[in-house]
Amino acid sequence: MCPCVQNTMSQTITAPPLDDNRPGRQLLGLAVLLLTLGAGYGVAQLEVRAPVELSELEEAEAEEARSAPTVAQIMAEIDAVAARHRVPPRLVAAIVAVESEFNPRAVSRRGARGLMQLMPATAANLDVQDSFDARENIEGGVRHLRVLMDRYHNDLPVVLAAYNAGDRAVLAHQGIPPYRETRQYVIRVLRRFDREAARAATRRIYGQRASGRGAAVTTRLASFERPAPTVLRYRFQADVLGHYEPALPAASTVPAVPAMRVVPVLPAEITQPGRNETP
Repeated sequence: MCPCVQNTMSQTITAPPLDDNRPGRQLLGLAVLLLTLGAGYGVAQLEVRAPVELSELEEAEAEEARSAPTVAQIMAEIDAVAARHRVPPRLVAAIVAVESEFNPRAVSRRGARGLMQLMPATAANLDVQDSFDARENIEGGVRHLRVLMDRYHNDLPVVLAAYNAGDRAVLAHQGIPPYRETRQYVIRVLRRFDREAARAATRRIYGQRASGRGAAVTTRLASFERPAPTVLRYRFQADVLGHYEPALPAASTVPAVPAMRVVPVLPAEITQPGRNETP
């Protein structure tokens, strides 16, 4: 017999050892497969739901934008409410521009809401149910403004200071409070209403520094002693935010009332809590 054949036959053929962990590895592989499939299914579901939720959000925003009044609609509401309460529409538009920039959903850091930025307590006193409703907010804000105009005898700088900082601050300081924000607010509103009245209010508030001279400056009170400025119609958003384009003169519906600096005792009426009042 050939030696090579003999050596081959003499070799012992051994079977591979049995693997006791083989069932465990199979279960582990099955678990990994299930996890992979589950993760893939979850990602697929997220990818399906995400566009649906995004489209719903976009639809909600679009619906809110469609329901929001336009600047022209807000101006029409201002004209109607201001005429009803004998307040110059231009003054109301100036307040709206400074307070909320014609945004019915505006909310200040102190919680004032809506176009004329009514505080919640003031809105409740004025029976304003929804401060984000433009018509309801303007109605309440103009009524409150009318109360202040009657209380302070149409002295507009003081009226605007009371609207911004509250009656208590005006009474405590016997006039315009020395709050920087309130002073700037008064001048900003008056600049949009009547630039001459704004210059007079600036001299009244800041005295000699506003004139650039060493002598004291004698100023008149910004009030309705003279006819109210021409009521302006606004065609573009930039116009109502401070750039006005005059239309034909319109007769003022506000009676001439002499300006007075006497601050009356507060009656039991609606008062606007101070938004800039120091604690």
